[in-house]
Amino acid sequence: MRTSTLGLCHSCTCLPGWVIALALALVNVGAHAQSDKERIAELERRLEQSLQQIQLLTQRVQQLEDGQEPGQVAVSTEPAAQALETKVHELEQEISAVANRPEANHGLALHGFADVGLVKGSKGRKAAGTAGSDAGANLGALGFYLTPQFTDRTKALIELVFEVDETGSVIVDLERLQVGYTVADELTMWVGRFHTPYGYWNTAFHHGAQIQTAIQRPVFLDFEDAGGILPAHSVGLWGTGGVKLGAGRVSYDAYFANSPTIDMADPATAGTGTLNPGLSGAANHSATVGGNLGYSFRRGGLRGLALGAHAFTSKVIDTLANVNETRLVAYGGWLAYLEDNWEVLGEVYRFRNRDLSGGAGTHSSDAGYVQVGRSFFGEVTPFARYERTSLDQNDNYFAQMESGQSYQRKVFGLRYDLNPTTALKLEATRTKLTDRITDTYSEIRAQWAVRF
Repeated sequence: MRTSTLGLCHSCTCLPGWVIALALALVNVGAHAQSDKERIAELERRLEQSLQQIQLLTQRVQQLEDGQEPGQVAVSTEPAAQALETKVHELEQEISAVANRPEANHGLALHGFADVGLVKGSKGRKAAGTAGSDAGANLGALGFYLTPQFTDRTKALIELVFEVDETGSVIVDLERLQVGYTVADELTMWVGRFHTPYGYWNTAFHHGAQIQTAIQRPVFLDFEDAGGILPAHSVGLWGTGGVKLGAGRVSYDAYFANSPTIDMADPATAGTGTLNPGLSGAANHSATVGGNLGYSFRRGGLRGLALGAHAFTSKVIDTLANVNETRLVAYGGWLAYLEDNWEVLGEVYRFRNRDLSGGAGTHSSDAGYVQVGRSFFGEVTPFARYERTSLDQNDNYFAQMESGQSYQRKVFGLRYDLNPTTALKLEATRTKLTDRITDTYSEIRAQWAVRF
């Protein structure tokens, strides 16, 4: 007995007409699907269903033939059987054609994050002149991001964020625009604007508040326009990757980017500046050079622990009437433990900044934080964080920034995940300003954060 690749019998000559009609109807059901993947799945389902029916019907014909009385003449249905096999063969070809044709361009998937919140703060913060939101309800950030894939090696990441500033105006920032090329499994090269890969927090958590446990970032690691004292963004070239080593994995980052400037709100007034990462170029024709090296344990008793060290240097100028120029040198270490429902994060930064425009010499400063959280029932996560900075006010790099003063902060909070894309957070902070201005203030914040 000769069969096709689908196992259809070529000698079935006794199928009644209603049998052929039923089988052909099963082959022709649901001819249109919404997408190639759905269409292939539908075609395969129809094919399997047809074959099952054909097998059952063939068995029925055999039963009829076995019970046929002597002298009874069978009616040949060979043409109809051939037509059925032809239809099944066409179905095979259609599946193959859909599976092998180029995927249709249905556009890029758009994803994003959003958050809204409430804050109640003491008047001490405003009296001290430090940055922050007024009490009451507030809009956080609405961010959209795209991840187009141009070839199997070429890709991009684009992030556009809408925020409300202290005057209530909506501002738009192109936070990330980076194009990457995967050289090998161990190396991807990026060019454009990216999050500067120092420490842990700055590349682990971006502008979507839903992905981080706490409401606020550590103050000194905040974004430039929110008072951060480090260049959270860079424009330039970034190489990143990793290799397996022993029971874990070594990861690395190396980058070469525009040096930032300190833009003064008033060129005649010291201490009014904010960092500018240099979107259009390096104002002082200098570069930031840095790297980050880490090791994550994948097996054994240290599984879930990652340790690392980082360093970078840059030449930074401000826009005072009498320009200051500083050689910024920062280095430090970090750790992250994410296992058994624990989240333990910590980073330390040391600064050895040299005055290049005067005779003030070299100044030492430091900053750091540690945060500990524990998830219960997969939904509720209480957490606490302590952060502090000790910034030399004779160092022009810190002295010319509005947020360049030393502080200590204690944070206690609770996060509740309604589902994997929605989180409610409550956070209480106590902040003590310890040099340029001495003051203490408290805040209570609530936030609803989503991703989509």
